[in-house]
Amino acid sequence: MPSVSEMKKSEYPPLAERLVSNYVAPGTRLRLRGDVCQQVKEREWIFNKVKGNTIFLIHEPGAHGIVVGIEDIDWTTF
Repeated sequence: MPSVSEMKKSEYPPLAERLVSNYVAPGTRLRLRGDVCQQVKEREWIFNKVKGNTIFLIHEPGAHGIVVGIEDIDWTTF
């Protein structure tokens, strides 16, 4: 998987969107980085979709979700 800095450097958000879409299947568990959204207690979320540099995540029970940037995911645990 390309590094986060490579995705962030992309001048074209569709490129980052394609990279994540090609490597991360919907339903995959992703973890938020420790320094991001510290008010959110739950750190593991289910990947739903990506649009541009934005990732849409769903909480395990499916009752609610969160929208974060590509750089907000801990890709080392993926």
